[in-house]
Amino acid sequence: MRNTRTGVFAVSAALVMAGVASTPSMAEDTGTEHHITCKWNSNSGTPWGSSATEVTGYVQVLCSDRLDKANTRAQLQIHRGGGWKNQGEGVTSYSTAKTIHVNDKASKRIGSWYYRTKGTHFGQHGSIFALPTFYSPQRSLWRRG
Repeated sequence: MRNTRTGVFAVSAALVMAGVASTPSMAEDTGTEHHITCKWNSNSGTPWGSSATEVTGYVQVLCSDRLDKANTRAQLQIHRGGGWKNQGEGVTSYSTAKTIHVNDKASKRIGSWYYRTKGTHFGQHGSIFALPTFYSPQRSLWRRG
C-alpha cells in the first residue's frame, strides 16, 4: 500500500514538472473544457394549421449538455413563385438548455400552399460552432378566401 502512494506521488510530481498538470483555470472551473455535441431533431417541425388563418412550425436542437451561449432561429417558409420564401418574421431564441425548442407562427396565404420550417443554430461552449441549416418536412395547408 505504501508503494502505491509513493508511485502516485511520483507520477503527480512528474506531471507537474513536465507542465502537463496545472492549476485549473477559470474556464475549467465553469466546465467549458468538456465536449458538447448538438444535433437537429430531424423528425420534427412539420408545419400545421394552428387556426383557420395561422400556420405554426418549430425547430428543435438536442445537445448533450447546456451551452454557454446559443442562437437558434425558426423561420416558416412558403413555396410560391417556383421557390421557398420566408413567411412572417421568424423567431430567434437564445436558450442554452439541453433541448432548445423554438416555435414560429405566420399567417396562412389564401388558397392551398406548401409550408416548411427552416432552422439555423449557432452555439458556443469553449469555441463557436454552427449546425447546418435544417429544413422540416413540408406540408400543404389550405385557407379559405
